[in-house]
Amino acid sequence: MDVEKVERKEVAVDDDGRVRTGTLWTATTHAITAVIGSGVLALPWSVAQMGWVLGPIALVGCAYVTYYTAVLLCDCYRTPDPVHGKRNYTYMDVVRSCLGPRDVVVCGLAQYAILWGAMVGYTITAATSIMSVVRTNCHHYKGQDASCGASGTMYMVLFGVAEVVLSQFPSLEGVTLISVVAAVMSFTYSFVGLFLSAAKLASAHGAAHGTLLGVKVGGGGGVTAPTKAWHFLQALGNIAFAYTYSMLLIEIQDTVRSPPSENVTMKRASLYGIGVTTVFYVSLGCVGYAAFGNSAPGNILTGFLEPFWLVDIANVAVVIHLVGAYQWMARRWPESAFIHREYALGGVRFTMCKVVMRTAFVAVTTVVSLVLPFFNAVLGLLGAVAFWPLTVYFPVTMYMAQAKVQRGSRKWVALQALNAGALVVSLLAAVGSVADMVQRLRHPHTLPSRDTCKFGENINMSKNSAPEDVESGEHERRGTVWTATAHIVTAVIGSGVLALAWSVAQLGWVAGPLALAGFACVTYYTSTLLANAYRAPDPVTGARNRTYMDAVRSYLSPREVFMCGIAQYVNLWGTMVGYTITATISMVAIRKSNCLHRYGGGAAGAGATGRCENTSATVLMLAFSIVQVVLSQFPGLEHITWLSVVAAVMSFAYSFIGLGLSVARWVSHGGHLSGMIQGATAASPSKKLWNVLLALGNIAFAYTFAEVLIEIQDTLKPSPPENKTMKKAAMYGIGSTTIFYISVGCAGYAAFGSDAPGNILTASGLGPFWLVDIANMCLILHLIGAYQVYAQPIFASLERWISSRWPEAKFINSAYTVTVPLIQRGSVTVAPYKLVLRTVIVVATTVVAMMIPFFNAVLGLLGAFSFWPLTVYFPISMHIAQEKITRGRRKWCLLQGLSMACLMISVAVGIGSVTDIVDSLKVASPFKTVS
Repeated sequence: MDVEKVERKEVAVDDDGRVRTGTLWTATTHAITAVIGSGVLALPWSVAQMGWVLGPIALVGCAYVTYYTAVLLCDCYRTPDPVHGKRNYTYMDVVRSCLGPRDVVVCGLAQYAILWGAMVGYTITAATSIMSVVRTNCHHYKGQDASCGASGTMYMVLFGVAEVVLSQFPSLEGVTLISVVAAVMSFTYSFVGLFLSAAKLASAHGAAHGTLLGVKVGGGGGVTAPTKAWHFLQALGNIAFAYTYSMLLIEIQDTVRSPPSENVTMKRASLYGIGVTTVFYVSLGCVGYAAFGNSAPGNILTGFLEPFWLVDIANVAVVIHLVGAYQWMARRWPESAFIHREYALGGVRFTMCKVVMRTAFVAVTTVVSLVLPFFNAVLGLLGAVAFWPLTVYFPVTMYMAQAKVQRGSRKWVALQALNAGALVVSLLAAVGSVADMVQRLRHPHTLPSRDTCKFGENINMSKNSAPEDVESGEHERRGTVWTATAHIVTAVIGSGVLALAWSVAQLGWVAGPLALAGFACVTYYTSTLLANAYRAPDPVTGARNRTYMDAVRSYLSPREVFMCGIAQYVNLWGTMVGYTITATISMVAIRKSNCLHRYGGGAAGAGATGRCENTSATVLMLAFSIVQVVLSQFPGLEHITWLSVVAAVMSFAYSFIGLGLSVARWVSHGGHLSGMIQGATAASPSKKLWNVLLALGNIAFAYTFAEVLIEIQDTLKPSPPENKTMKKAAMYGIGSTTIFYISVGCAGYAAFGSDAPGNILTASGLGPFWLVDIANMCLILHLIGAYQVYAQPIFASLERWISSRWPEAKFINSAYTVTVPLIQRGSVTVAPYKLVLRTVIVVATTVVAMMIPFFNAVLGLLGAFSFWPLTVYFPISMHIAQEKITRGRRKWCLLQGLSMACLMISVAVGIGSVTDIVDSLKVASPFKTVS
């Protein structure tokens, strides 16, 4: 018997000594999990800014770009040969292998910036969800006329405390349960938002409220031209942020077993994952837009008051999701391998320096969230920042380097065109998001209550979440195509789904679904490319790349590796900020919903601000941050796996609730489509443009999962090849997600029309308040877990740098062991310096979230920033390098054209998101307003 066990173990060991059990389905699951997050909550608002035409088109287009660049990135997992080459375990490894030193630096900066920005966003989102829960219950028990205001500051602080605790875990392996819970939560609040939007649409007898052009410009409920433009761009950023996942594609592919080759599996997994995500995004975005019309809230969960319990579930799911996602973002950075001296406290061992540093990091993140608590604006900015560099640029560049695509060839031209297009979209989305933030800060008392939609919030895996080699007795890959598919769905679907209705509303009935499908296609294609990059140089027999960065390092130059790192970590932190905003919005929505339910619908208009409008977003955001501070003290996500599981369940819960309520609202209104072909109208053409771009950013953000693809693939067992399994998983995961997205987006748009809220769960009159409360509660729970997922990599990277910088420092090497329930190992190691560092990061994220609490704008910016580089550029670049595609060849030109196109889109989305943020900052009160 012993001999048989040994033989089985030897057969399962891969060429690098690890046992990978991931399959197509596990990779697909990972892809969906990486893409779907809190950013989905902003899709209805994004669609509302773009209208019925551009909204769906943006969702589909961003999905297509994400898929295509993911396909390119899959081939870069191994270098130089996508099947037999050396493995790249991370996105940065691929950049390092395929590109130059400058690209490595730029990539690194982009990654870290995104990571921290995501942490800030998560803090804002979590506080928003908590406030939504409080508000919903307040209105339910005190009536619609009751004053149900809530302070987001307290909730942000609470969330930060929770993240401080979770950040003390050494790596993501220690809190794997949190990632699972966060993934579940992301689906929960996404579906809750979809259901609520559908219910709202049904309640209006199916009359879609949206317009072809989205929010109209001018009087009669319209907006100014500049605002329309900023919101349009911000919407693009939100969509881009929703589709960001390229940074994780390599890690997902590293979990896939072979044969079949990892790149083949990962390509299929990307197809399935992005496809499913796109369908869901389009559904949520369109349904939310149809339900709310041009009034779609920035966070779809904040648009509902009834049923309060369902809205509460969704917001709680968001918070739980963000708690785990925050840690995941923070721990996307390399582990602190040089820390040796530890302290023992009960059954937990910890390092004093880690405790201090991680606590300080969480604290800083929380403070930033408190300063910029603008849900949509932050999401748009994050999407704009993450989409182009991480989703498009680096994948495309690495692919061309790997495949040796000749300059001037048709493929090179095509890839460069895609690259340029994504860049433009990202820049525009960033501009729109920043403009919205500035406008809100300048005019704090005239903020529209719409930015409560989506954030990148996906439950993803990272290098630190991947188990160690089998020789160390810590790692055995057993993932299959179904587990990978589950991971993809969990990673993709998140709070960003709640913004699909708004996104579709901004784009309209034609462009909205097309955008969802397009982003899904791009995401899937690039996922298949990224799946092949899991091993290098050969995608089947090459050395493994356990993370996205490893894959980049294997195929690209050091310069691109640096660029990839920047894109990844910027996206991670930006997502944390977005999650903080989203959670806060959900909390406010819950409190308001219950207030209105208890005191009556007139409560919102009672007095100067209304009895139900006094909820302090700052307090709720602080509360969310406090929770994150606590959760961040866990050494890694592997120690709190339960939190991820809860978050994953919650994500599905609020997603389906939002979809169901949107459909119900649509049916209740006679089944009449409220939206328009051109989407929601705006006050001015420029405002319409910004809203369209914001919607695209929201959609892009909703599809983001390339960053975790490699980690998901690294969980796959080696037979069949990981790349083949991952490609199938990506296809299943993205496919199912796309269906759900389209359902949510279209149902929400049909139910609300052009009034579709940025967050479908924040739409007024959407379903019973208790159901809306459940959805918001699910969203909050989701964000609690998702927050940690994004925060943990950042924690790990900073701690590694500190430990290597001062290897002999007593404070850094001090650690204590503490016994903690609900974790796999039964105890965790607590380092004092980690406690401080992680707390500071959470606090800083919270502060940023408080400063720019603009849901859709932040989502759009995140989508714009992460989509192109991580989902498109790097996968394409690594594919080109792996396949040795000569410059000037037809394939090289096509790939470059795709990369350039995605680049231009990301640039445009970034500009729109930044502009929207700037505009929002003009009318916002930092530390007080969350929208």
